[in-house]
Amino acid sequence: MTLTGPTRRPSRTRGDARPARPHTGKGTGKAAGADGTGRATTGRATTGRAGSGATTGRSSGTGRTPASGRAGATTPRTVPAQRRATTAPATPAPPSARGRPAPRPTQHDGRARGFVILVLVVLSLFAARLVQMQGLDASTLAEEALGNRLVTTTLVADRGQITDADGVVLASNVERRDITVDQTLVAQYAGSEDGTGGTGIDGAAADIAAITGQDVAEVRFALTGDRKFAYVAKGVPPDTWREIQRLRVPGVYGVKTSARTYPAGAVAGNLLGFTGADGAGQAGIEGSLDDVLAGTDGSRNFERGRDGQMIPTGDMAEEPAVDGRNVRLTIDRDLQWFAQQSVTSQVATAKAEWGAVIAIEVETGNILALAESPSVDPNDPGASPAEDRGSRALSDVFEPGSTAKVVTAAAVLEEGLVTPTTQFEVPYRYTTSNGQTFRDSHEHGVEKRTFAGVLAESSNTGTVQAGQLLSKEQRYDYLTRFGIGQPSGLEFPGETRGILAQPDDWDGRQQFAVLFGQGVSTNALQATNVFATIANDGVRMSPRLVDGVAGEDGLFEEAPASQGTQVVSPETAAAVRTMLESAVDDGTGTLAAIPGYRVAGKTGTAQAPAPGGYSGYTGSFIGMAPADDPKIVVGVVIQRPTNGYYGGTVAGPVFKDVMSFALQDLGIPPTGTTPTPYPLTWE
Repeated sequence: MTLTGPTRRPSRTRGDARPARPHTGKGTGKAAGADGTGRATTGRATTGRAGSGATTGRSSGTGRTPASGRAGATTPRTVPAQRRATTAPATPAPPSARGRPAPRPTQHDGRARGFVILVLVVLSLFAARLVQMQGLDASTLAEEALGNRLVTTTLVADRGQITDADGVVLASNVERRDITVDQTLVAQYAGSEDGTGGTGIDGAAADIAAITGQDVAEVRFALTGDRKFAYVAKGVPPDTWREIQRLRVPGVYGVKTSARTYPAGAVAGNLLGFTGADGAGQAGIEGSLDDVLAGTDGSRNFERGRDGQMIPTGDMAEEPAVDGRNVRLTIDRDLQWFAQQSVTSQVATAKAEWGAVIAIEVETGNILALAESPSVDPNDPGASPAEDRGSRALSDVFEPGSTAKVVTAAAVLEEGLVTPTTQFEVPYRYTTSNGQTFRDSHEHGVEKRTFAGVLAESSNTGTVQAGQLLSKEQRYDYLTRFGIGQPSGLEFPGETRGILAQPDDWDGRQQFAVLFGQGVSTNALQATNVFATIANDGVRMSPRLVDGVAGEDGLFEEAPASQGTQVVSPETAAAVRTMLESAVDDGTGTLAAIPGYRVAGKTGTAQAPAPGGYSGYTGSFIGMAPADDPKIVVGVVIQRPTNGYYGGTVAGPVFKDVMSFALQDLGIPPTGTTPTPYPLTWE
């Protein structure tokens, strides 16, 4: 018999279906694809690898082999998978339990899956935050953003002016700018418009310094850093700020402020005082009336853009500033100026430590001039020594000397103890009942003088003889009634009330020395006001320096008028004036005489007190004019002169000059009357 030869197994390629196994030719009568159960396979296709196509799973023909091995039997035929796929496509089916298992997931697949999950989580967080910002926290965030843009600036209130009695400005404000910077923005500076300078912080520093005159390094230091606020320059004039503004340096701003200015310079400088760097009053009227002159600053809140400029349509709120109130003094600027020139000249001539001139209007107590030398220029107070910045006329005390004899004269006349014509024998030396010896300034023999003559010649020994008729309590009482040792009422910074001990504290010598102006101390204003009381028919007026202030409505509110106190009778005051007129015409005050006017006054020469005793002298002259109808009282004090020291010599000429100017300036004519003096001597 003929056996069938072995079948040729085609080579397998990736993607081909597994070929059917050839049958052995045994007479099983089964197809090659039988499953061993005697049943034919279903002939369903199985999936190959990765897109290989499908097989039918059947042998060619009927699927049977010949029962006998006769010739002509053929090998089952296998159709390539690719061909079958093109001719009989089928939908892949899942592998059977006995088929090829599904491929396992790789490490790469796990990483991809994790990345996708992470992206989804992040996106979810962003979405949640967006919902929170736009929905839940929208108002809060908006408020925070607005807060970052809002800027608060101070609206500086203008300080009130100080004027003289006629409204002439003595102190006022001028506009200034403080240059500030937000340092975080300056680096954005693109340079000046003409393109000649640099950029950034260095360029801005150079350009600003060229305008302000500052050192470039100083400006660069102010511009550099991360602070939102720093000063570049303070108090620059408006035109300087406008030049800086044209540079358009990001973050550089000009804050409006003001500077105090005093147009008359040192005129009345000791009286006006000055202000500090913060604008607050530091001395004088500026200090004592600071609460009136100082206004109340306002504020402005506004939105600022990234370049630092105000957003015109942004939020803005403003609290207006309330300016200070203007103060009007009783001072006459022209008289003040002249008095200051006169006393300055005399201080230099007499080589004195200091000098003062005070002019008082008799009827009102108004201070028309209060001039001093040395003075201080309030525009630059630091240029003057500290001791020259206050008012020595009000703060320094001295023994008045013979000018205080006016108090003794008024007291003994008022008490009826003597008259102007009472006769005295006046020696050069005089010893009191308790053994205290006093002498006159010039040696002389025993002189026969009336009490008017005692005052005219300024005799210490004659004054002690008349004044000892007063009790110690009376002496003290008249001194206080004339204002010695009492506050003046000005409430001026540093003002002294003088020194007057209680009569029980006077020793055996002081009880007599107070009669001729020693053992007691006054300031220049107190000494001058004694004469103003005599000039005002015995009525002491409290000195006035402030005439009034501008009210909140802008209308002038006059300060309360001085309330007078009757110290002595008009008759006593008139008698003292006549006696003082003789002191100018025939006594020690001849250098104070003014042609055409009747002048009454008194010289004063006293040892100047110093720590541990006395040092030098105080020369003074105080007088009034016209003597028969006084309008003005002028007091002159020259402290520790070294080129002459008698009051008539060093102070009398200054009185003459200042009083002459005052009479002309105020339009006070001579009375044209003839004096009737008391006799000065007796036989």
